[in-house]
Amino acid sequence: MAECMFSLVSKKGSIIIEVQYLMNTLQDLTFDNIYHEHYNYWSLTSLVYFFEQFNATIFRSEKIDTHGGSIRIYIKKAKKVKIEKSVKDMLKEEEIYGIKDFKTYKNFGDKVYKIRENVLSNIKKIKKNNKKIIGYGAPAKATTALNFFGISKEIDFIVEDNKLKHNKFIPGVKIPIKKKSYIKDKNNTLLVLAWNFYKDIKKNNSNLSDNFVNIKDLEINN
Repeated sequence: MAECMFSLVSKKGSIIIEVQYLMNTLQDLTFDNIYHEHYNYWSLTSLVYFFEQFNATIFRSEKIDTHGGSIRIYIKKAKKVKIEKSVKDMLKEEEIYGIKDFKTYKNFGDKVYKIRENVLSNIKKIKKNNKKIIGYGAPAKATTALNFFGISKEIDFIVEDNKLKHNKFIPGVKIPIKKKSYIKDKNNTLLVLAWNFYKDIKKNNSNLSDNFVNIKDLEINN
């Protein structure tokens, strides 16, 4: 794909690419963003190496909020390009963090398994105090998280805005997905699985529950 882009852009042109940022995944422990169509997880360091094989240069980089943290890079098909401070600063930040060190990824794995312990403990507490737990949102990240946590019967069903997902099931854990009208009263805990839209979901659906919980908040040992 990179070769195709370079064949289309002029010598004076630039290519702009936006991808999820590995540093955010490692720092924020957003392991649930790891799923089927996400084959690669990019740092600026790895992107620099990647584009070097095409004699291309990343001359600008930015951090943005999309998907829990993404990176936007600007590339020219040339070696003699003025590299902006944003690139140098980000590369230095990655090196200090340990982006090239195996222990960085080992620590990430250890923390993710601890998250599973915390989530299972906290969801049991909710189930004990409130018999009905309803999920909100069935994004791909929810499939990754729920299967890793081993959560199935703890959630009665999940409601979803996307009509195409209604009357389907979360793969693996087989939790049914329903339309919002399936919720008959507010006597429930609404567990927001689409955590990156938590504020909007809570704001726009106050008629569904008096108790909204972000799945990310269950990752902390309470």
